[in-house]
Parts: sequence; structure tokens; C-alpha cells
Amino acid sequence: MCPSCGACFCKGAAAYKQQFWREAPKAMWDRKFEEHSQRPGPIENPPVDQVKRPLVLLLDDEPSIQRVASLAIVGLGYGLVVGQNGEEGLDLARRYKPELVLTDALMPRMDGRDMCRRIKEDPETASVKVVVMTSLYTSLKYHHEAHKVYKVDDFLNKPLDFEQLKSLLQKHLG
Repeated sequence: MCPSCGACFCKGAAAYKQQFWREAPKAMWDRKFEEHSQRPGPIENPPVDQVKRPLVLLLDDEPSIQRVASLAIVGLGYGLVVGQNGEEGLDLARRYKPELVLTDALMPRMDGRDMCRRIKEDPETASVKVVVMTSLYTSLKYHHEAHKVYKVDDFLNKPLDFEQLKSLLQKHLG
């Protein structure tokens, strides 16, 4: 996605992706940039009893963002489960019991904020930390409302920045 508008796939988006790979940790270089510039297939979730902990549930309907974020999360040594919308996220959160949910704010069927509220209302998943990724809603008013109404724990701005993602994961997962 374009680092300027977050909505298109232009030369700026390709340059941003190349910069990400130049600054990525050495462990992530096992996979080449060219391998992931094509449309990737869906990421397969491992069986519940074989997930690595601490576990991150990543929810985004955009495959390219999902792929880049998942490579960063796994490269940093965390377990990963992925989904594409809030309904799927609720099911995965109940099934896998992740320590952190990293979700897009705007997704089809159920957005990330409503899913966060439902996760926090469910006694089984109430302790799960939820971080909302957004490129549109960056104002303090929105963040305050999201904390108060939807019980969002933290925010991550898009386009994703590797250092911000890394520090956020360390903050919430140790």
C-alpha cells in the first residue's frame, strides 16, 4: 500500500516495501523481496496445539499488509495466527487464546473496533490485548473514544513501520 495515501499501489508503495526489507532484521532475509511481490496465497494457521507462544492474532483484509506484518512478527520470534475480518477474528481469538490481537480498524463484515469490544466483553478473551492498525483515524479524539467505547489497548499507524511494530510487540508481549 502507498505510504502517502494508504489506498493505492504505486511506486511509493514499492519503494516503501523495499525500504522495509533493507531495514528488516537479518533473520527475515531468508525470504527474498521478489518472492513476496507477487499476489501471495492465504497464510495457513497451525493447529491449536502447535502454536508458538507468545501468540499474535493478525487480522487484515489486505493480503499485502497481512504478508508484510506476518513476516515481521514471525521474524521477531512470536507465534502467529491470521484472519481477514472481525467475525473470523472472534472465532480465532476464542479458539487460539492469543496474547495480542493486531487488527485493522476497517474490515468487511465486522470492523476491528467492534471486534475489540466483543473480545473485551467475553470472559474467555477479556484479558487479550488488542491493538488497532489504522491509517485514517489518527486524531487524539478518535483514540480516546476507541479506548473508552471499544476498550482498544493501543494503536499502530499504517503504513506499518518495522521499528514501531517491534516496540509495540515488546511492550505488550515482553
